[in-house]
Amino acid sequence: MCSPPCVDIIIVNYHSADDVGRCLTALGPWRHGRIFLVDNSEDASEHHALLQCAAGRPEMTVLKPPQNLGFGRGCNLAFTRCDAPYVLLLNPDALISANDVVTLAQALDSRPPLAAVSPRIYWNAERSFLLPSAFPQSPMSQLAMALASWSATAARLAANRYLAHERQTMTSPAVFGVDFLAGAVMLLRRQAALEASGLFDPDYFMFFEDSDLSVRLRRAGYTLAMVPSASAVHEYRHKPFKAELMARSQQTYFSKRFPRFHAWSRKLTLVGALARTIDPTDWFALANLQVCSATDFASQTGSSAVLAVSPSLLMRPAMFRPAWAGASNFSEAEWALLEPACYVALIQRETDPQRTVWVHFQRMP
Repeated sequence: MCSPPCVDIIIVNYHSADDVGRCLTALGPWRHGRIFLVDNSEDASEHHALLQCAAGRPEMTVLKPPQNLGFGRGCNLAFTRCDAPYVLLLNPDALISANDVVTLAQALDSRPPLAAVSPRIYWNAERSFLLPSAFPQSPMSQLAMALASWSATAARLAANRYLAHERQTMTSPAVFGVDFLAGAVMLLRRQAALEASGLFDPDYFMFFEDSDLSVRLRRAGYTLAMVPSASAVHEYRHKPFKAELMARSQQTYFSKRFPRFHAWSRKLTLVGALARTIDPTDWFALANLQVCSATDFASQTGSSAVLAVSPSLLMRPAMFRPAWAGASNFSEAEWALLEPACYVALIQRETDPQRTVWVHFQRMP
């Protein structure tokens, strides 16, 4: 069944059977390896739905651990069953075609120093927004973000420079190196992971396990890269309730990978103390807008085109429009992907298309 490049695929499910179905439909029949579907849901009806997804697909195996293992340990469970030279980690809400997986595998095949690669990833099925490459998680990045909170001008310049860089690299067909990769759509050289002490550190339940793996792979002498000639869709959703879990994982990450910085910063508390509280009304000409729809957003911002969006007051883009998508307001489909929360957006006013401005708004339920 398997001919080079051979890739095993790991999908970890948590009450996402519908997403898994769409993910498998986008992938199509997988003839280059096996698919392991780990069910963390602890729910009989959910497990039955996953078995239905796997019906008629001999390449698929559904694994049901006795309890919710979390993302990292769920991947580890399946990784022990993998024997292909390459392993694709794939979120249930990520969509990638078989041809794009093969393109990623060919990139690894032709570059032995590479440990892992990710494709160009779009935020939405219409492919009108791109996601940036994974943000570096390092002592320098933590300090830089804390210092940026002292100056709206400095934060704006840093965000705009970061956006310009991402627009240039993520829209180019050339492979380019990065220091970190996100685990949502990541193709790994299995041997590299084994040489870096295994796939994911089991001390992480969710979040930062991919940053941890990126550091270990680079310290083992390998490199990481983005392959923009391959593409995928990952409908990233900002869910504020995950902040506490992310904070715990961040502590684990810095204590393990940057222990001196973690100790010096008193478990990151000094970094937190260094940061200033940002008042949106001081930083943004339009602030605290309460917006109920895409039409409402256009009305309150002067029929503006949306170029980038971020949940961070520091304006570091979480998604941005590539030039080929054109400049337009949120569509209703794009608006529907925004979870109720506070955001900032880089807009281009209809009355002054040469000027861009960041605005702050709350996406109402």
